[in-house]
Amino acid sequence: MRHYLNSRKVRRNVIISRGLSYGGLGIMAIGLVVSLRQAAPLDAVLGLFFVGMVASQIGLPMRNRWDRHPRIDEVLDSSMKGLDERFAIFHYTLGSSHALFCPGGVFALLPRLEDGKYEYRDGDWVRTWTGRGRLRRGGTRKLGGIHREAAVEAERLRKGLVKKLGPDEAPAVHAFVVFLHSAAEVRPDGAPTPATHLKKLKEAVRKLPKGASLSDSQLARLSGNRA
Repeated sequence: MRHYLNSRKVRRNVIISRGLSYGGLGIMAIGLVVSLRQAAPLDAVLGLFFVGMVASQIGLPMRNRWDRHPRIDEVLDSSMKGLDERFAIFHYTLGSSHALFCPGGVFALLPRLEDGKYEYRDGDWVRTWTGRGRLRRGGTRKLGGIHREAAVEAERLRKGLVKKLGPDEAPAVHAFVVFLHSAAEVRPDGAPTPATHLKKLKEAVRKLPKGASLSDSQLARLSGNRA
């Protein structure tokens, strides 16, 4: 399988996330030092704490996404290890975060991180989860957002391909939902958008019916190489 990663974007976001996380903590530390002074203005102290807290709160989820290993792109790559050269995946470079090109067509992969049982019934995804400990209760709820997110990712990829290849060469784009959590259980029967658990992703993309994809020369153009 061919893998393409926008490593420049990854490095940039790692630097930004670290700057926000550590910078926010540093600003709050300055606020603490300032607050210990007798004549410290209250507005300045509160302002420092607020800015530091906001910065660290923005930086923390960014670090979880970009500065923790394995990243989602690494998890997806590992799950499809062993596929042949007919399969290619692009990360963070074509509008959609994860774009898969295979004999079954072109797909914008939509990762989902939550645990629980996922079923498609009555025209919608439904998540059921059990309570764990005192702070979490079990329950069931509909997940209409999956349809919207999948459509958005597919449209982002379509626009990215049109920009790179032109409207005449850009193929149809579909979404593919991938549930990543080890405790997730997926029952996608009847879902209009393909979906599977990470452990079954390789087999699922192998079994896709044949669809319109890209040639080697087109993939080379997308990767920035000439063929």
